[in-house]
Amino acid sequence: MTDPDAAVSPPEPDPETQPFDIVTVLGSNLLQPMADHIDRLLEREETDWGVTPYENGYAALLVVAFNMLLESYVARLRFKRRAESKPNLTFTAQLAAMFDDLPRPEALEEVYVIGKATAHNHIWNLELADDDAEAKVLLTPKDLEMATKQSWERIVDLGTRKTRLLGLNAVPTALDRHDVKTVFDVTWSTLQFMASKNHDHTPMKGYHTVRFRKQHRHFADLLTLFPVARPVPKEA
Repeated sequence: MTDPDAAVSPPEPDPETQPFDIVTVLGSNLLQPMADHIDRLLEREETDWGVTPYENGYAALLVVAFNMLLESYVARLRFKRRAESKPNLTFTAQLAAMFDDLPRPEALEEVYVIGKATAHNHIWNLELADDDAEAKVLLTPKDLEMATKQSWERIVDLGTRKTRLLGLNAVPTALDRHDVKTVFDVTWSTLQFMASKNHDHTPMKGYHTVRFRKQHRHFADLLTLFPVARPVPKEA
């Protein structure tokens, strides 16, 4: 017989109804759409006379997407280590502040600057004559008072219109698969470095597999599908 005066234990909480924390990070949600874009970018042969609008469009999207991918994980890192996070720093500066052994910080800064220039479509005014091998620069984004970073002229060679270290195209309409390959390499190696420091802060493990050309592939393996070098222009 049950004692009516006995203490009654509260029911065990139902784990399915308990609140739980969510940290809203795009992160790995971007990998499959990026893999789809890489497939479309590489399915056509590149030309030896310059970048096509088709290739440039996919290349620009991917350059911005790789920056989004990295920046989303840096946002998570800032949340996890918010006691150390410093306001008003770019994500490259924030990473350098948090990791004194950050690999390739100069390369990462170039990727960041070109990503921002592409996302905001920094305008160049160029002049191209039929008999000119190279376009003449009439006005740069800085001349046009666009919101270029303070590091713009340190990073971009205005003569070649490329970044000084990685050789990334600074003109958004010149971006091609080779720029994507370089951005892919720098971004992915940075993410792997971050994950090696603390997987909870940068949870990359288990998020690498994508569907690519009717197969499951490790996202990092897609980097090997990019060409080694640009095609050499044919003699006229």
